[in-house]
Amino acid sequence: MKLTQAVVDQWLESAWRDGYAKGVDGRDDLPDFASLKPEPPKTEKSSFEEISKLPFKPDKCCARILKDGWGIQCTRSFMDGCVFCKTHQKKFDGLEEGLDVPFGRFNEERPTHSKDKKEGNKIAWADTKPSKKGKAPSKSLKVGEMRDFLSTRIPNENFKGLKKADIRDLYEKEKEKMASDSSSSSSDEESSEKESSDGNVSVINYSNSSGENYEVEIHHHPSDITSFEPEPEPEPEPEPEPEPEPEPETEAVDSSPVDSPNTISEYKALFKKLNIDPEGLKGKRDYKLKHEEYLKELEDQTESLSGSDSDSDDLEEDKSNYQAFDLDGVEYLEDEDTGKIYNPKHQYVGVWNDDGDDIVWSSDEFKEQHETQRD
Repeated sequence: MKLTQAVVDQWLESAWRDGYAKGVDGRDDLPDFASLKPEPPKTEKSSFEEISKLPFKPDKCCARILKDGWGIQCTRSFMDGCVFCKTHQKKFDGLEEGLDVPFGRFNEERPTHSKDKKEGNKIAWADTKPSKKGKAPSKSLKVGEMRDFLSTRIPNENFKGLKKADIRDLYEKEKEKMASDSSSSSSDEESSEKESSDGNVSVINYSNSSGENYEVEIHHHPSDITSFEPEPEPEPEPEPEPEPEPEPETEAVDSSPVDSPNTISEYKALFKKLNIDPEGLKGKRDYKLKHEEYLKELEDQTESLSGSDSDSDDLEEDKSNYQAFDLDGVEYLEDEDTGKIYNPKHQYVGVWNDDGDDIVWSSDEFKEQHETQRD
């Protein structure tokens, strides 16, 4: 115990109390100072299991070490510019690329196999070892005895090169299998007893877990045998009469008037289908006027419009996004797909009205701007 000022004070107090008690009793002998020495406080040392559950300490080496089957963090300080202490850094530098310290790093997931080899050995963590409760003690057996037993149960290749702990686990598993096999074979033998009685006899073949085949005679009394007649085969269902083939439908020619498009893209698609030249047209209003002229000319002619829709599948997608036009001398851009109208700054100002001759403004601000910029 380290002699600190607190220990000295406690020691002196004990000597003073001893002298005071002797003075009251009338004694004057010297005290036994060794017996008055304070005892160091007893402190309970934490178990390795408790230490393994402590949080990661960033000021210590990050390597995990194995203590009594528990993985705890290395207590040494790490080197400058490294995450390991001198010992673990030296081990890490000697490893191939892709490998790590044997038990991994404390701030990472705990590995099941050692990480300092490509095919590392299985780590016997204390909380992953199989419980030995209820198993027959096998510590007194030697490795040679367990190998001799296993050679009678499984091929030698299955346990060749295994360590003593792995051989013991395999030995105990085979012992359990042998015990379960013996219990099942005894139940099979009990079920093989014959029952003798007058009547008919039927023979049933059985095989036990050891692979032995045997026969069991079952005697039936005539009164136990019930005769049965085979069920009559169901009559075949009549084949359904073949349905008459439908007559091919003839495509009807749509002679109804063409609906008025709502956007420039629809106008372009319609004009291409009707062979209308859109050159020089700007804005939805020009397209609408051109379309109305075409309809008026169509009413004056007697030409058939059949087949005007035959090439609609061959229309190519118009890749234009905006169409420039001017209204009252003010330039605008019209979205060909949505019909929305924007100013040159690409600000949305409104849409055409139903007649296509004026703009329904999105705000009074854009309407006032148009009034001030118009001719």
